[in-house]
Amino acid sequence: MNNSLTITTIAIKNLTQRKYRTALLLSLIGLSAAVLFTVFILVTSLFLGIKSVEERLGADLLVVPEEYENQVQAVIMSGQPNYFYMDKKVEQIVASVSGVAAVSSQFYLTSLSESCCDFPIQLIGFDSDTDFVVKSWIGKSIKNTEGALFAGAGVPVENESVRFFGQSHQVSSILAKTGSGMDYAVYTDKQTLQSIFEDARAKGFAFVSDGDVNSKISTVLVKLEEGAKIDSTILKIKMAVPGVKVIESDRMLKNNGKTLSSLLGFLYALVAVFLIVTIFTLAFVFSLSINERLKEFSILRTLGATHKKLSAIVVLEAVILGFAGGLSGIILSSLIVFPFNALIAQKISLPFIVPQIELIAAFAVITFVVAVVSSVLASLKGAIRIAGFEPYESIK
Repeated sequence: MNNSLTITTIAIKNLTQRKYRTALLLSLIGLSAAVLFTVFILVTSLFLGIKSVEERLGADLLVVPEEYENQVQAVIMSGQPNYFYMDKKVEQIVASVSGVAAVSSQFYLTSLSESCCDFPIQLIGFDSDTDFVVKSWIGKSIKNTEGALFAGAGVPVENESVRFFGQSHQVSSILAKTGSGMDYAVYTDKQTLQSIFEDARAKGFAFVSDGDVNSKISTVLVKLEEGAKIDSTILKIKMAVPGVKVIESDRMLKNNGKTLSSLLGFLYALVAVFLIVTIFTLAFVFSLSINERLKEFSILRTLGATHKKLSAIVVLEAVILGFAGGLSGIILSSLIVFPFNALIAQKISLPFIVPQIELIAAFAVITFVVAVVSSVLASLKGAIRIAGFEPYESIK
C-alpha cells in the first residue's frame, strides 16, 4: 500500500466522507456516554449527601408538633422554609425523660410578607448554651460579632453579611457543606433572632409567630444516653408530652435511603438500556457499512492490503467514534450536571454533594473507556467478516 495511504488515513477519510452516518453514530455514542457519566455523578453525589446529613445531624431524635413530620424533613433535606410551634415547656419535660442525655431546642422564623428577603431562606434560632449540633458544623469563621449568626454553605454571603427583612446582618461563621436543605438556612442564637424579629416587625413585616422565642420552640433535638433503647425512650417521650411527634434520625435517613434506592434502580436500568441499544445499533450500522464498502475493500485487497489491515480499518473507525463520542458525552453531561447541581438537588429533594475532582476524573476515564470498548465490541462482527473476505469478484 502507498505509504501516504495508511490505515489511519483511510479510517478518517471514510468517517469524514460519510458525514450523516458518522454524525448519527457520534450522537448515539455521545448520548450513551453522557447518560453513564451523569449517573456516576448523581449516584455518588446522593450517597455523599446522605452520609453527610447522617454525620452532621448530631441528634438521635427530633421532637416536633404532631402532624409536622413531613415539614421538618422538608426543612432538613430540601431546605423548604416552614414553621411550626409548641410550648417551650416541652423541652424541659423531654429533658427529664429517662434515657435522654441532652436536649436543645430550635425556633423556626417565617414571614408572611412578600419580598421579605433577598433569597428564599429559613431562619433558625438555636440555644447557644445547650446546642450540640449547629456549632459542630462551623467550617469557616469570619469574625467575632456580638451575636452568633451562622450562614449555611449555600447561603449567598456578600461583604461578610446577609440581607433579609430590609436589614444587613453580619455573618460570624460559614457552616460546613452538608449537601442538604440545612445548607440554605441561617442559624442564629435566640437573642439575635429576637432582635431580627423586632426590627423586621417595626418595618411592617407580618409573622405567623408572635416572635416570643422565650416561650415557643419549633423542635427539640435529643441526644440519648449510651445504651438507652430508642423505641422505649420514644414511647416515654410521647407519654410525657401528648401531642408531639418523635422522629428517629436514623429512620428518617433510612426512609430517604429507600427513595434513593428506587431512584438508583431506575438510573442503573437506564444506563443498561442505553448501552445495549448503543452496541446493537452500532453493530447493525457497521454491518451495513461493510456491505456498502465491499468494492472499496476489494480494491484495497488487490493493492496488497492484508486481511489484518482491512479488519484494523474497521476497528480503528470504531475506536475513533468511541473516542470522539465518549469525549463529547462527558462534556455534554458536565455542562448540564455541574452548573445546575443545586437545581437538581432541589428537584429530587434529597441531600446532594458533588464529589471531589479526583473522583470526577476517575468517572470520566471509566466513561471514556466504556464508550471506546462498546464501539470496538460493536465493530467486531464486521472486522471478523472482513478478516475472511476474498472479494475479487466485487470489483467486476
